[in-house]
Amino acid sequence: MMLAHHLSRPLCLALALAMPLPAAALAADLSCNGLLETGQTLICSGFEPNWALELSCDGGMSANFIDAFSGDSIQTTPGSVSFASENPWQLETSHPVRGTIAYTPGGCTDESDAVRDFTFTPTAAPGLSEPFYPFCCRIK
Repeated sequence: MMLAHHLSRPLCLALALAMPLPAAALAADLSCNGLLETGQTLICSGFEPNWALELSCDGGMSANFIDAFSGDSIQTTPGSVSFASENPWQLETSHPVRGTIAYTPGGCTDESDAVRDFTFTPTAAPGLSEPFYPFCCRIK
């Protein structure tokens, strides 16, 4: 009986080391609101009409509103972003774009049939009115 007890300790240690780290531990190096690493950009592109929200992490988080629906050319307007919550990330930009980004591993398929890990559900965007539909985000 005592031998079985001593044999179970190495097995428990091996199992503990083999288990994946929790998501919170993996996110520890994400310096911009627990969403992006320094140098990364998250692009959430809407379709019909064509517009996008681009969040960049470079010593802090910034936001660009990309408008491809209201003129002859694509307009990029820089701005700021604030977060009311993290994971899901409820945000508002200075443009103002409002909505929520959720981590949905493999759960969002965009118009090109690419599978993405983040879904943006907008609630407001400049020059657009409801209804708003969720769309995918990608990290570059």
